[in-house]
This record gives sequence, structure tokens and C-alpha cells, in this order.
Amino acid sequence: MDKNIQMEQDLPFQYRQWRLERIGQVLIAGCLMAALLGLFGHHPLALVTHRTPDGRLSIHYDHFARVESASALRLTLEPGKDGERVIRLWLDQEYLDALQLTTVSPTPIRDEARNGGRTFVFQTDGSRFTATLSVQFQAVGTVHGSVRADDGEALLVTQFVWP
Repeated sequence: MDKNIQMEQDLPFQYRQWRLERIGQVLIAGCLMAALLGLFGHHPLALVTHRTPDGRLSIHYDHFARVESASALRLTLEPGKDGERVIRLWLDQEYLDALQLTTVSPTPIRDEARNGGRTFVFQTDGSRFTATLSVQFQAVGTVHGSVRADDGEALLVTQFVWP
């Protein structure tokens, strides 16, 4: 038996192959890390909360969403000094054009078109109030909008919608 077997070697090809394998491994690891960080859907690290400077209105939502997939916006309004019982939450038209509003909970007593957007009017008991808007995005890409309560300061909302 001959122990000196002759084999053809193409070392430049082998080095290119190893380099491509390493690049593939890095890309796969990058995709896994992005998924773990919430880049592709619902994940605690992808949740965003904004609050007005006075702390009265806060909004909680997913920074990343998928087109035609259910997503939710949770708006919380702290009670005013006078314990007002009627609250108006306004969303701008640019934001509303990018989504389909499926449900609003609790049900508003009415909604109005005003100031380039839509206002939802709620009856409350004067205590802390939370409204949840269930939406489905109809556009792919970055979606911008703003939300405000009772003609107060607007909160900016920015979400990225995956196909």
C-alpha cells in the first residue's frame, strides 16, 4: 500500500471557500441577533414608550411591525388637575393613512375629523385613563405620525413596517 498519495490542491480556491463560509456564518449570526433584539417583530426590546414633558400623556407601541399584521398602540392619560371627565385623543392623518384602525378600546362616545386628523372622544371617571388602538399597517417602510390629548403637546410616533 502506497502511503504517498498524490492529490491535486487548489489552495487559492480553498482560501476563497473558507472566506465565503466565514462571511456566511457572520451573516447568519447577525440575523439571529437582530431577531433576538426584536428587529423582525414583537419583542420586549422593540417596545417603545414616549411621554410628554409634563408626563400627562404616554404612548406604548412596537417600534417594528409587519404589514397587515395586528399591532397595538396603548395611550395612557394621567388625570388633569380638575378631574376632567371627557378626554380627546387626536391622531394625525398622515399616520392614519398608513394603517387600518381595527378596534378602539374602550369604545369612544364619538370620533371627529379635525385639525388634519381624527379625534376620539372618551367619557371617563376622572381617574387615570388607558385606551388601546388595534391597527393593521397598510404601507411598508417607515411610518411617522403624531398623537396628542386635549390639544396638548403632540407625541411623535415612528414605526418601521416590514413586508
